[in-house]
Amino acid sequence: MKIIESISKTSTYIDELKKNGQTIGFVPTLGGLHPGHQLLMQKAREENDITLISIFLNPMQFRKKQFLAYPSDFEQDKRVAKETQVDMIFHPTVKGMFPFVEQIDDFFKCQEDELIDRDRAHFVIETKDKNGIDNLIRVPTNLVYRLDGTMHPWVFDGAATIVYKLFKLLQPHNAYFGEKDIQQLAILTNMAASYFPDIKVMGVPTLRDADQLAFSSRNVLLSAEQRQSALSVYHALQHGEKLIRSGESDTHIVLNAMKEIIKAHPLVQIDYIDIVEKRSLQSSKQIKGDIVLYAAFFVKGIRLTDTLIIDL
Repeated sequence: MKIIESISKTSTYIDELKKNGQTIGFVPTLGGLHPGHQLLMQKAREENDITLISIFLNPMQFRKKQFLAYPSDFEQDKRVAKETQVDMIFHPTVKGMFPFVEQIDDFFKCQEDELIDRDRAHFVIETKDKNGIDNLIRVPTNLVYRLDGTMHPWVFDGAATIVYKLFKLLQPHNAYFGEKDIQQLAILTNMAASYFPDIKVMGVPTLRDADQLAFSSRNVLLSAEQRQSALSVYHALQHGEKLIRSGESDTHIVLNAMKEIIKAHPLVQIDYIDIVEKRSLQSSKQIKGDIVLYAAFFVKGIRLTDTLIIDL
């Protein structure tokens, strides 16, 4: 397994793979690898000749406090990647990916631009913003102001920007993302269609632990009691699915039923919960067609999300 930090050495490695006609499967990560990531890597390995992953904690996707507290251990991540038979880890520095940003605090300034004017339907690339972030991708209104994007759209600008840079450098044939982050998956699928039509973005179903908690890098921060409380959200989503499959089509009724289950657990604070159409991510007033039950929540300050996709 190769571990490469240098942009130039990575380009050389990719050129060699391309010359040999090998297909590349790519899994971008923030680090803190867990079995959910391993499922993505396994899919990449099964469907491609070469499996690449990136480990890069992108400051653009976090508030400063969250960025500094993110649970990552590169030595452990290397062991997980090797165990999953990854061929190469791209592990760049912040300076390597964002050469014009002078200090780490400059990344967090872009969070002040939450209410910028956006194109309604098209991605827009800023060559370089006032903080030195180059190739900054602005996600269109119709994709970003949904679900989590109603509270912090800059997270998705950050995700689109780093994936744009990684796609441009690594030139994968297929890229793999978890369906748990359903909004990110929708945004990156559309971004790839706009700028990288030869790259196929693959959504992989959410992997859950033995107790059914969705895998997340932040799960290691939970105590046993907090973890048990966090499971109430999945139980609420399951109850919502049961109501829908039994014929309930009123979004208001289903949402209230889910909220009541979660409210019974005082350690859990709902950040955002909604029922949206799978294709558009728009809130669904009347449940019909394929939909997504989505919840973002805090357990004693630890933010988690869960998603249940219902194909009707």
